[in-house]
Amino acid sequence: MFMNSMNKLFRTFFIFLLLLSTRTGFAATHEFQNQVKDQSDNYAARQSLPKNLTGLYSISNLHHQAPRQTSSDLDTLYSQAQPAQDELNLLIEQMINNTSLTASLPPIKTYARAKNKISTKFNGDASQITDLARASIVANNIHDLMQVYQTLSEQTTVLQVKNRFASPKESGYRDLNALIKLPKTEMVVEVQLHLNEIAKIKSGAEHETYQEVQGIEALANSENRRLLDTETARIVQLRQDSHKQYHKAWLNYKRIDNAGVIQVAA
Repeated sequence: MFMNSMNKLFRTFFIFLLLLSTRTGFAATHEFQNQVKDQSDNYAARQSLPKNLTGLYSISNLHHQAPRQTSSDLDTLYSQAQPAQDELNLLIEQMINNTSLTASLPPIKTYARAKNKISTKFNGDASQITDLARASIVANNIHDLMQVYQTLSEQTTVLQVKNRFASPKESGYRDLNALIKLPKTEMVVEVQLHLNEIAKIKSGAEHETYQEVQGIEALANSENRRLLDTETARIVQLRQDSHKQYHKAWLNYKRIDNAGVIQVAA
């Protein structure tokens, strides 16, 4: 009698374990399938985006959670930064080969600047720094910019996107800022996608505006006083002029894009 009871108990316990493992396996499989489906859907969505203004506006801002590096130790990350920059450089050089695209491939961020940024912006957490390695790509038109974004999405993992073409900065500046994970080094790096005329303003007139504004504010600080009305008016004028230049450049790209759409439709 006792043995029969024990056998029934063991059988019940075994069935329970079997059901539990099956349910866990199903849940894990279901979660994996959902992840694959999400990635597939995102990839399909990127593939289907038209290479025009409509497609550019359709690129969603991705910022569900802040991307992080695989280590929170700056020394470890810094030892990985140059190989990551080399991988990124090669990837971009292959992307822009035999095209009208140009690229800026700067050296990795200096250790001192990285340490300061981690201390002041990330409260000492080095895993949050994502621009130890970075690059910029400049396109002459919206079609080429969309094409390079698609290629970037196919060859790397896009973790975060800031679409400043759809939501420009207060100054009127526009670009596409992406954080990607490289396939080999698996480091998170920053890639900015620019339109040529807007990029020229940023490095030219906008930079001059920034320097003059900084100079005005530095003078007031050195004299321990508030800005004079004339200084405030000058800063406002400088920023308005900068905004007008960005707006004019962007309108020109929109006209070209609209003309292309009309021509295709015709």
